[in-house]
Amino acid sequence: MVLSVVSFFALKRVRITKGKNVAYDELFHRGVNIIRGENGSGKSTIADFIFYGLGGEFDRWKDAAQNCSAVRIEVETEQSTLTLHRSVAGKQEPILVYYGSMEDSLDKGIDEWQRVPIRRPSGGLDLSFTQIMFRAAGVPEAPNVSNSNITMHQMLRLLYADQQTPPGKLFRFESFDTGDIRETVGQLVIGVNGYDLYESQIKLRGVKSAYSDKDRLYKAAVMSLPSSEGLTSIAILDTRLKELEVRKSRIAEEIRNVDEVVGDEQAKQFAAERQTMRRRLQTLARDLQLSEQRISDLVDEETELHQFIEHLEQQLFALSAAEDLSVKLGNIEFQYCPSCLKPLSDKDAQHCIVCDEVIDEEKVRSRYFELKVDNELQIRESRQLLAMKAAEVEKLRSEVRALRRGYSSTMTDYASRYDTSNSPRESYLAERFKALGSLEREAEYMEELRATLQRIDELSAERAKLNDEITSLEATIKRLEASSTARISKAMNLVSTIGKRILRKDLKRQEAFENPTSFSINFGDDAMLVDGKMNFAESSNVILKNTSILSLLLSASYDADFWHPKFLLMDNIEDKGMEPIRSHNFQKILIEESKQAKFPHQIIFTTSMLDPTLGKSELTVGPEYTREMKTLANLG
Repeated sequence: MVLSVVSFFALKRVRITKGKNVAYDELFHRGVNIIRGENGSGKSTIADFIFYGLGGEFDRWKDAAQNCSAVRIEVETEQSTLTLHRSVAGKQEPILVYYGSMEDSLDKGIDEWQRVPIRRPSGGLDLSFTQIMFRAAGVPEAPNVSNSNITMHQMLRLLYADQQTPPGKLFRFESFDTGDIRETVGQLVIGVNGYDLYESQIKLRGVKSAYSDKDRLYKAAVMSLPSSEGLTSIAILDTRLKELEVRKSRIAEEIRNVDEVVGDEQAKQFAAERQTMRRRLQTLARDLQLSEQRISDLVDEETELHQFIEHLEQQLFALSAAEDLSVKLGNIEFQYCPSCLKPLSDKDAQHCIVCDEVIDEEKVRSRYFELKVDNELQIRESRQLLAMKAAEVEKLRSEVRALRRGYSSTMTDYASRYDTSNSPRESYLAERFKALGSLEREAEYMEELRATLQRIDELSAERAKLNDEITSLEATIKRLEASSTARISKAMNLVSTIGKRILRKDLKRQEAFENPTSFSINFGDDAMLVDGKMNFAESSNVILKNTSILSLLLSASYDADFWHPKFLLMDNIEDKGMEPIRSHNFQKILIEESKQAKFPHQIIFTTSMLDPTLGKSELTVGPEYTREMKTLANLG
């Protein structure tokens, strides 16, 4: 069961350091946040640090930024409050995650942080930063057509408008880019098809991989079969084995009756050889018993692991349900003690009415999220351990089959030689032992073939089951993809409506913007069109770019089916020769639209042309920066 949430994350605090010196430390809030200052004062550097700290793959540091050692960001999400710490280094530098506020994190040791990679680790159990951030923000994981998962970096390319990307491009520029990736990111943020599609695609990828493994093993087993002996089924092999047993019994009977034909001498030598073979039989029996006992123990452990995994999954669901119930019910107020019924004194709303402990909802949410992540990791580890034990059982069973064949062969040899009277009988016994040995080797060969055929039958059944599952999943995906048309139409119609509304409020500088009949976004083509056109004056292209990404955020702020996290970082609102009056007008439009939004969101933009009416507004973050007093002024 997936509990419904509205996807969202926002910055609460950004702190940039050089060693122990704090170069930048400012608080942010929901809604509009304005970083203002002269050109060259470091506003874009702060935007780059925010992009990098949130998982962006970035390494084009300016000189001042290169002197810094780390960025730390406190993030408010739908599920939790997280603090992220990332050292200033290369694109793939891991992130340290603390489940709590930045203030709490400042005195925590490294053992209380979780170190996570930027991208999903190959074949590992650990979660990537994208998986943690998406789950915290209420965004599902979405695979693209190349069977890799969309990363936080790929999503940020649609949430961060920087100054380096041409204004005619919707996504932040990068060298290795494909329309398929952009299309998947776009469909993810507008909520196409619901979580079922992405979950089915991820599951299909796993089932296809499992089918490929079984098919490879099946073909290898078939290739190992003899091509000219007609031994193509277990029934034929069983018939051949019965025939061998009859012949072996007949020779054994002849050996047992050897005294009727041959006299016996050399009794002492015979007795010594019999004692040696008896000890060998005892050793084989002991090894066989130990292996069979180990298999029994492992089977019991597998059963316990299955029960433990089921318990963890029930516990994970209970945690989610408990958190959801806690949110819906809120704090229960008691007028009387639930134990003795004594009247309780009135307490501050921030304290528990019974135990007087301070109620910190943020810490509670963070703790719930930490417990869920820990639970999921335990489930992953338990499933890997279960797979290891299953592999060990399979290996032991193969060894037991070999031990049984060895024990049976030795027992037959022992019975043939020593269960009869003590006599040399060399020529008589040599002929029969030779025949018996030949039959034993043939029987061993037949047993190996039987095991191979049995394995082929098992693999064939497993392969057929996986193939049926693939067919079912592909049908489900096809149905979900067919139903996506309605979702795309609804989402993009809302984006179009909001986009046209914003363009009409622009100053009369671009005729096509004054009364547009259509406004559309094409994620795959990385394009934005007004009445079918996409090339305008450079300053108008800036307005169009910012209108497009703002329309996506605002649409998500009205329609809960969007998975856009309702976060936007804009470092280009006055790029390409923008007039101050036109920039001021766009700032007013942005603020008005933000105030009307239904759901929580955050918009951060930088400007060197602040609307004078906003100079002392609560929307600003930090002081007004200058070239003498830059954003990273305290490097020390």
